[in-house]
Amino acid sequence: MSAAAMRAAFALDPAVLHWNHGSYGAAPRAALAAQQAVRDRIEGATMRFFVRELAPAMAAARAAVAAFVGADPDGLVVVPNATHAVAIALAAVPLGRGDQIVTTTHAYRACKNQLDRKAADAGAEVVVAPLALPLTDAAAPAQAVLAAVTPRTRLVLVDHVTSPTAIVCDVAALARALPPAVTLIVDGAHAPGSLALDVAAIGAPYYAGNLHKWACAPKGAAFLWVAPDRRAATRPLVVSHGATLPLDGSTRFRREHDWTGTHDPSAFLAAPVALATIAELGGGWPAVRAHNHRLALAAAAALGEALGADPIVAPAIADVAQASMAAVAVELPPGATGVALVEALLARGVEVPVVEHPGTPWPLVRVSGHLYNDLGEVAPLVDHLRALGVRGRRIA
Repeated sequence: MSAAAMRAAFALDPAVLHWNHGSYGAAPRAALAAQQAVRDRIEGATMRFFVRELAPAMAAARAAVAAFVGADPDGLVVVPNATHAVAIALAAVPLGRGDQIVTTTHAYRACKNQLDRKAADAGAEVVVAPLALPLTDAAAPAQAVLAAVTPRTRLVLVDHVTSPTAIVCDVAALARALPPAVTLIVDGAHAPGSLALDVAAIGAPYYAGNLHKWACAPKGAAFLWVAPDRRAATRPLVVSHGATLPLDGSTRFRREHDWTGTHDPSAFLAAPVALATIAELGGGWPAVRAHNHRLALAAAAALGEALGADPIVAPAIADVAQASMAAVAVELPPGATGVALVEALLARGVEVPVVEHPGTPWPLVRVSGHLYNDLGEVAPLVDHLRALGVRGRRIA
């Protein structure tokens, strides 16, 4: 099936050049229809839905998502996004004065902000492990974290796939190497649908993931998986009825997290339809992941060649160090900022991030697409970037 035919399965604006699937995703029409059907059920008989229908519907959706990411459903918490999931995990880890938290220079800004607040409240210290670019060793992200760990380290937060730089960290190797006293939280916002996942086998007690990105669920569908020995101590950020309701064969963990107040569950309930639809369109999820991986590397290579830009991950390790996104180093015109250039690109109908991040020594253009993209869309992207004065940067 051609990319044009694939695009028809999505609700994408045909006048827009879409090279930023990694930030916000895109849901297929079938998933959006499933979401609307849930909303119609809710509004048609609100009490009946929330009292009688919600729990079995969520259990079925949770089972489908858990199977997709390699987790047991009993440990899967439904949340609106991975940042929310990380906040729950952070709140569950006790810290004291003088303790250390380790993350990397490529950490997602929102989660780094949460770490800083957690540390300030506890009198702890955030240690930021430098991750140098260009990346020439796929083991470097995990090794950088381990090099920053000290006897005072109690918590590590690391991205499975870094958001600003699109680098994969071997979180399973990191989990095996960390001392038992150190809690590992994996921010896997970009991983579900991008990497083949078995979150329970990774060895981290907490794993946060989004479904609106590569899994193409509607916005507001995400999860936190919690290892069995951490569930009793992991509370939701909002304490509601589940804290005191009778268990009726459930667990307090499930009771508390399954109901934190009236909300719209339609995005998560539509996630199984999204998973099935993308699998059907792409010939199964292994083929989908392979397509998106090849597309990202080829698009970045074509972009780099056209602009005279170097990739930030060495091509020799790109197959294992990148997933469905890739970035090249660029030079912005004098006085320009990444934010201003993104606004100018949006005005031209182009969606692509121009990244300026504390962990990157140069601005980046990060490309990410899905089944609806093809390499023919690189040339117009290059034209728009050149017209705005963006040039490639040599870093090798």
